[in-house]
Amino acid sequence: MKKIIIILLILGLGGVAFFGYKYIQNRKEEERIAKIKEGWYIEIITEELNIREKGSKNSKILASALKGDIYKVLDVEVLGKNTFWYKIEYEEGKLGFVYNTKSLNYLNDYNNPKDIASPTLKFNENIYYVNTIEDINYNHLEVWDDKPGYEITHKVFHEVGVDINGKNINQYWIQYTVTDKVGNSISKVQKIVFNTNPSEDLVYDFDELER
Repeated sequence: MKKIIIILLILGLGGVAFFGYKYIQNRKEEERIAKIKEGWYIEIITEELNIREKGSKNSKILASALKGDIYKVLDVEVLGKNTFWYKIEYEEGKLGFVYNTKSLNYLNDYNNPKDIASPTLKFNENIYYVNTIEDINYNHLEVWDDKPGYEITHKVFHEVGVDINGKNINQYWIQYTVTDKVGNSISKVQKIVFNTNPSEDLVYDFDELER
């Protein structure tokens, strides 16, 4: 009987020690993540992402980043307008690089001190239908930028003439421009159809449209 009690006590103490250790480890991890979040960090939002030795797809794979993982960022290399290699600390004292592109977006970037990307602009329809020129809005646009505070503007152009087949042309185009706080910008053009056509003093000549 005494042996059973001793065994149970040993098992009980072992269980307490195990859960105590796990609790301390979880607290340490929470404190580590909280400290990382005080600065520039990324959170992985894809299922798995390679951590490489250098900012190159041909570089050696050091480890894997999994969805929900959070890493301190030391720097970022910009390739083109919206393609990036983030230099991260993936373990204490160990550095590596993870890739991201805004066309696919594998991660979220937080507390970034730099405005590193040009805005992106997308619309899903070739033609924008609207009642009058005063009713133009940007609800149908999809805009992304890595920093808040971008501005959207537009110009409407009137195209009049004759096409190569001798058919009369009388149509309107709208050019949207998205500009961020440091002056990075992107423009796109969409055909626009009005229920009530605007007066000529509210539109631009089509020849003035920069393409």
